[in-house]
Amino acid sequence: MVQRARAIFEDRFEELLAAAKEGEQRCLNGKRWDGNAVLIVVDASLDSIGLNYFKIVVPRVKQFYREYVHTGEISSFKAFSRLSSEDARLRAVMNNRRVWLAAIDISRVLNGIKRDRELDGDFAALRYWAEHANHKEWKKDEIGRINGVGLITFQYLRMQAGVDTSMPDKIIKRVVEQEFGVHANDDLRFIEEMERLSKEIGYSQILICWAIWLRESDMGKGEWEAL
Repeated sequence: MVQRARAIFEDRFEELLAAAKEGEQRCLNGKRWDGNAVLIVVDASLDSIGLNYFKIVVPRVKQFYREYVHTGEISSFKAFSRLSSEDARLRAVMNNRRVWLAAIDISRVLNGIKRDRELDGDFAALRYWAEHANHKEWKKDEIGRINGVGLITFQYLRMQAGVDTSMPDKIIKRVVEQEFGVHANDDLRFIEEMERLSKEIGYSQILICWAIWLRESDMGKGEWEAL
């Protein structure tokens, strides 16, 4: 049964395994967005409103990088947390107040963790939070309580920080049910089922998610390899 599930996964996602592995390693090694924690938070916040990830979220994160990070204007959670969600330049990147409120509030919380724990750098604060956060009690978490941060965003942020977990978004849920018969009555149970599936087939939860996202996108192979 275990070998059969692994064989199914490798057959369905054969041409994507290398690209999914690269995405997995970037997450696990703290190299998403070159390890820039502010960009990781912007990515997760933009993704929270259900935008097409590869066609809208990625280009907007790159735009934010060009206008704020590359210029040196925003180099830390502390600097980002001082921005206003009404900032005209932020609204030019994405005209959605909730996105920027969430990103700014997440940055404020993580900057507090960095300060209180005397951690060396913003990414260290993000990873510390991600490793100590409990998805089963996400509503009690200081980041989980932020308006605009649901369980999916909560989990996605943890994944980008290097925690091998999964997120119960509709694409992943649909594909794992169709391909592997994984069905759960609620999102927390789904996360548990994804952990079980990961152990069964011998691939990380992050890799499974990346493989699904890449296959279900409408990008060509050249675009996958350019990520």
